[in-house]
Amino acid sequence: MAPLITYHPFKGIYVLLAASLELARMPLWVVKYVTSYGRQNPKYTFKQAFGTRFLYAFLQHVAAIQFTTPLPLTPGAEKDRFITISPASSDFYKGPLDSNPDVKPTTIGATWYPAALSASVDKRNVTVVLHMHGGAFVHGDGRTEGTGYLASQLLKHSGATHIFCPQYRLSTLPASATSNPFPAALQDTLTSYLYLLHTLQIPAANIIISGDSAGGNLILSLLRYISDHGADVGIPAAGGAFLWSPWVDLRDSTTDNFSRTNSNYSTDYLPPNFTIWGSHAYAGPAGISSLNNPYISHLGKPFKTATPIFMNTGGAEVLFFDDVKCGEEMAAVAGNRVTVDVEPDVPHDILLVTPFLGFHDAVARCAKRAGEWWKNVKTV
Repeated sequence: MAPLITYHPFKGIYVLLAASLELARMPLWVVKYVTSYGRQNPKYTFKQAFGTRFLYAFLQHVAAIQFTTPLPLTPGAEKDRFITISPASSDFYKGPLDSNPDVKPTTIGATWYPAALSASVDKRNVTVVLHMHGGAFVHGDGRTEGTGYLASQLLKHSGATHIFCPQYRLSTLPASATSNPFPAALQDTLTSYLYLLHTLQIPAANIIISGDSAGGNLILSLLRYISDHGADVGIPAAGGAFLWSPWVDLRDSTTDNFSRTNSNYSTDYLPPNFTIWGSHAYAGPAGISSLNNPYISHLGKPFKTATPIFMNTGGAEVLFFDDVKCGEEMAAVAGNRVTVDVEPDVPHDILLVTPFLGFHDAVARCAKRAGEWWKNVKTV
């Protein structure tokens, strides 16, 4: 894998100072979290409490110097599990996906788990999870180092035979015509779905579209797009959708008020500057007023979808309240099939970060419930 940090002399100085500061703090964290009384949540283990605090500090510094994730279109460590995908015909990218003349569909990479889907396999006997990774639209790539654990849990418990993780374009700052603002990531999400449908000829009923955090936002946006434009351009609804701690409203994340006034702020690892970075970068040159777009912020804007939805959120994460409210709004739409699933006493997006934090039992429970939900969906 390419290095996480894009080198710059001033960034190097910052990294040295930040590392020194956090190393000095670590003994204090050990003392504080050695008993349950000092932990963010008394039900956290020492590893979970320490890991949550460490991850908060790490993401805070990542956002401070805006570390970038390289997105090469070469296989790397993934070897033959990595492929490239070309965009579909421009006829499929309508409305919001054609709203910025500077942002056009492009070739992207993607990683298969546990192996690339063979062309000779009977597609009627597979279930593919198309998973869009989290990272606040500014971080991550869907490759094994970051998404391998999540993929392994879904393969083990959800009933899927294959997981397909694209590396969609990431947004950057300063905002510009080439900084990959909205709708770049959403275009890549549609490109990935159309690849499964058209190139691999996988029946839509055998595809679960899935996403964690910012990736969950993209899946909701894809569902909305199919609802609004699918019939016109011939895009069928997916068989199901998994949403893992979806970031459903970017409007409140442009300042630190949302996080710091949230009653779950102390039990989560999301620092305010990380989501501020992501929301401003995804908005791009259009500015933060564009975050009110229903294809970016879904809270308060429910829509009808033919795809059943399983929405999982953590009871100790800052997005918990928005997730539950959004799920209830979607469930209230006539004809929608929405299950809001809450795992108590866990922070944000545990499927992604548990290798660092140690919420393995909770991840297994969530993935198993998703698998049971999918079994029930298929029998309806």
